[in-house]
Amino acid sequence: MSFLLAACGDNQVTPPDPPDAACEPANPPAADCSDACFDDRGPEPRMELAVADLALPTPPDGSTPVRVSLFYTVAPQEGAWTRAEVADRMRQIVANTDTILAQCAMHVEVEVAQVIALPARLLDIQGNEEGSFGGHPPPGTPDPDLFDYEQNERLTAESRELFEYGKAHSSKNTIDAYTIDHIVYYANQMLDEAGGLSYPANIYHHVDDYPYRNAVLLVPEYGACGDLPGVPGTRTLAHEIGHMLLNTGGHAGAFNNLMVNGTVLTDAQCATMAANLDALFGEAEVPDPGPPS
Repeated sequence: MSFLLAACGDNQVTPPDPPDAACEPANPPAADCSDACFDDRGPEPRMELAVADLALPTPPDGSTPVRVSLFYTVAPQEGAWTRAEVADRMRQIVANTDTILAQCAMHVEVEVAQVIALPARLLDIQGNEEGSFGGHPPPGTPDPDLFDYEQNERLTAESRELFEYGKAHSSKNTIDAYTIDHIVYYANQMLDEAGGLSYPANIYHHVDDYPYRNAVLLVPEYGACGDLPGVPGTRTLAHEIGHMLLNTGGHAGAFNNLMVNGTVLTDAQCATMAANLDALFGEAEVPDPGPPS
């Protein structure tokens, strides 16, 4: 894989100068895109698109919007990509997700569309704290959702830093979706990898994490440092939105269900998602849902 730097497109925001004028970015960069010139920085904007730039189709009559802000992330090193390429990837994500949410008469309504640069430490995120159950209670737990609620999980420092950026640019009750290169997280106290990760209110409800945990992470394929990543799996964003609107970390159902390994949503799931969309995401700020009844 080549890591040669390419020129920025003329419609991109020029990256700020390194904080240390004497710092010279490594060329070629390290395989994990880490670089002393960038590693202490936080998220930085590279491009903002108007929703109209995405050229999304008109949703069907009677379809309910699920507000989502899309943050496509790249390494800080310069990469060759265009506004049209960004719009195309975001449009594909929305189309893939809408195809699945249509079963519940819902569609994605994009609020914010940005490309942001992240240092290596934020492109590779540990999603929760060591020893966490991560929405995966021990087998045989009588009330899994109550168990998850009582664990009172917290955001990691890295995820909070990323989510704070998003909430500075989007509404508190909007689901912020970020692409990142790699996720590790604790599920039932065991470290695992994930192609996506969500932070449902039932699990991540600590008052100090409001509203930053209102987010999902997506893992597409990343190439050379600074290049625009590909499109996440066709069901990834829909699955993570499912966790948010079902307000659970669980993966129950038939094998072909969206929350297991497929794309199907049942009438009961659709009813729960609609109720939570109104009760939780219909508020100005997503409230603590309280212990499951």
